[in-house]
Formats: sequence, structure tokens, C-alpha cells
Amino acid sequence: MPNGNLAVSAARAIASAIRPLISDTAQIPELGVITSYKGNGHTAHAIDLKAEEILFEALKRADYDGTVYSEESGLVRMGNQPRIIICDPYCNTTLTFRGFRESAVAVYEFTREGNFTAGAIADLQIPRIVWAEASSGGAFFTPTDRSGDSGAEEIRDAARARCSEVKRVQDAFITISLLKRNRRESLPTTLLSEASMVTTIDGAIVAARLALGEIDGFVDARIGQPSYEAIAYFLVYKAGGIVTDSTGAPVDFAAIVTALWEGEVTRQTIIAAGNRLLHDEILGKVSDDLLSLGQSIVVSSPRRKH
Repeated sequence: MPNGNLAVSAARAIASAIRPLISDTAQIPELGVITSYKGNGHTAHAIDLKAEEILFEALKRADYDGTVYSEESGLVRMGNQPRIIICDPYCNTTLTFRGFRESAVAVYEFTREGNFTAGAIADLQIPRIVWAEASSGGAFFTPTDRSGDSGAEEIRDAARARCSEVKRVQDAFITISLLKRNRRESLPTTLLSEASMVTTIDGAIVAARLALGEIDGFVDARIGQPSYEAIAYFLVYKAGGIVTDSTGAPVDFAAIVTALWEGEVTRQTIIAAGNRLLHDEILGKVSDDLLSLGQSIVVSSPRRKH
């Protein structure tokens, strides 16, 4: 199997197994209410672990001999090659169990030095996958409702993913990371009031929708995304989008990867948009809101996840 197909085939294998389980919640046994702590006995945790099990099975079939960083198990050394798979086997499990179908499977491969090899985000709502390779010259998407797991069909039948061309906040559909209580302590009120439409989720599914032009921008300017999730926005960059931290500086994806190689999870602020004009207007409004609240703009330096 070509290295460039590994992320696609792993993401596809997980999505193919998980999607039937969430298409009808009656199929999920002992469905319970998600609390702030998703304990080991909860059905959601079991599905997370099942997704990760499928990941490692796919990597073993491919004779993968590098390192893995997975949200569930953390750092796993499968061999001595200087390559790393970064995976969130089931992003937004909690939302799924509350009936919100905004989840994805995310798999990326980099070299130890942080050079991009390939990445894939499998949409768990719509049978499709957004992917890119180092040599692909962009990002692509394709259906995933085929038999087999080589990833070759996705590569062959792909269409180019393109970010939105909406250039003004007043016309834009923007996702702002405000789902959890601590994220609402300082609201970007100008952006909330002036954007055409707003939603408040985050995760790899947002990056996939941004790369496809279905939403126009994403903002997490204060707390930041866990670094293994922030990697998703590299695919937005590959699709032609603009991705920076909250200061407007480019996100240092290589630094994120090298930290994950050592098992260090950090937080990364993100401001992303389909084009430079929209990005700069979003950045300006967010910066003004933070300053009006007496807060400094978060400098893009790694912080441990907490």
C-alpha cells in the first residue's frame, strides 16, 4: 500500500464500522446521558475504543512501522521508522450521543520532523472523505460507500475540495468554539452579532466542512484546540484556506507534530477562513472584542492541554 493512501484507508475503515452504529441510535445498547466525564463504563467510551481498535488493525495490515498518537491511547511506538500517525478515531462522540450528528474520523501522517505526508477526515454523517497528500497539490473529497479498504477508489475518483469565496463577515457562516461553559466566559460579541449565521461546535468535522466550502470560517481565539485536533486545519490550508493563530501568525504544524512525537499535547488557537479577506476581517473583529474585554491576544506558543 502506498504511504499516501494509509490515512485514507485507516479513516475509511473506522468510518465504515462506526457509521452504521450512529445512523440509528436504537442500535446503540444502553444509551446513557453523557456527563462532563465520559467514564470507562459508558457506551460512548466503548465506541471510542472500538474505533481505535480498527485504526490499529488497519495499520497492522499495512505493516506500519512508525509511531502513533491517538486520543484514546496517547503515544504508541509500533516501530522505529521516523513517521507518525496522528488520529482522533471518533471526534465529537459526546455530541453524537446527544443526538447531534456532527462527528468525524481524523487520521494524519507526518514525518518525525513534522513534514506532511497525508491526511484524511471521514465525515460520519455523509459517506465522504476529505483528504490530501504531500504531492497532491490541494485537498480532495470523494464518497466512501464502496467495498474494499485500500483507499485506491478514493484516490482515483476524487474531486477537488475548495474553500468558500465569501469575503465579508456579514455574508458568512462562521463556526465559533463556544460549546463548553469555559469557552463562553469571554464572548466575541461583534462576530456573533455581525455574522450572517453562527454555530458553536468544533472538531475535525468543522475543518472538513470548511475545506469543502460549506462553512466560511472558524474561530477559537482564546482557549485553543487540543493539538491533535488542530492538525485538521492543515487540510483547510491544503484546500486553499487561510489558517493562523489568534495573533494572525501562521500555525506551526511542524511544531505541533514534533511535540506529539514526544507525547506532549498542547493547545493551539485557530482562526481559519476560506480566503484572506474574510480571515482578516474575522481576525480584526475578534482582536477588538478581546481588547475591549481587557484580554490580550493569545500568542501562539504551545500550552499543555488541561
